[in-house]
Amino acid sequence: MTSSLIIITFNRAALLERTLAGLTRQTRRVDEVIVVDNGPTPDTERVASSFTARYVPEPRRGYGYARNRGLAEARGDVIYFLDDDCVPEPDWADVLWSVLHSGEADLASGSRTPGQPGLAARLEYLSTDGPVLSPALTAGPARHLSTSNLILRREVVAKTGCFDATLSMCEDRDYTTRARKLGFRLRYEPQARVTHYPAIHDVSEYLAKMRHYGTGTSQYFRRWRDEEPLAGLFPASPAARLLLLPALAAAGTAYLVARNLPQNPDAVPLSPLLFVGQLWWHWGGFEAMRLEQGKPC
Repeated sequence: MTSSLIIITFNRAALLERTLAGLTRQTRRVDEVIVVDNGPTPDTERVASSFTARYVPEPRRGYGYARNRGLAEARGDVIYFLDDDCVPEPDWADVLWSVLHSGEADLASGSRTPGQPGLAARLEYLSTDGPVLSPALTAGPARHLSTSNLILRREVVAKTGCFDATLSMCEDRDYTTRARKLGFRLRYEPQARVTHYPAIHDVSEYLAKMRHYGTGTSQYFRRWRDEEPLAGLFPASPAARLLLLPALAAAGTAYLVARNLPQNPDAVPLSPLLFVGQLWWHWGGFEAMRLEQGKPC
């Protein structure tokens, strides 16, 4: 069986170069690497070409458009996704391949460990990856998976279709949820490890990321309100969400701290800063609700 690996990128040639270098050390060779450039630049094309990756420009901005272009270009029977700011361990492709071909899953995703130094990057990890993508978590069935570190069978694409390009984020969560609803088996395998180097260098960048996450997650929750347990905890109207924003942020902080323990104990002393991040997360959610109010589900 042949394999394709898709990386989507946007104006981050230095990060992409580190990711592609990590792929040269894999114990299992991937048959083709496709770099989808979501904001075509000569630097990105140069880096992709230097690693003999297939360079594909996709000027339509957005995660969904870029991932769909990658799927359209991929020739493999098995498809990997890897983010341009993630560096895989040498056995990453092999571990995911083994999970798929063991018969345990049709889609599998692995863990992410933090590689970016600094307080802001640590807060971002505790707010996003730490609770759900820690290598200390147990392997097993999953409700949804991340395309930052993913493998899936070609038949999953044939039946699930395209990523939803209308979502600003969480398009991977939406896609893998749809695949699970169609009967495909999802599995989390923490031994398939990548190191994450997010472009988060100060607190303002962390807060901007939280606002963006809040927007995308709220769009996703609106779509899957009956499917996601947490979605029912948010008010149905933007006005109520704005009014309850401090209480929602406090509850979100408590949830993050609880989910990070015991693997990330520093979530406890950092909880006041996580609370500030949750304020921005829920502000992004409020903005998404206000923009989408009145739209049909």
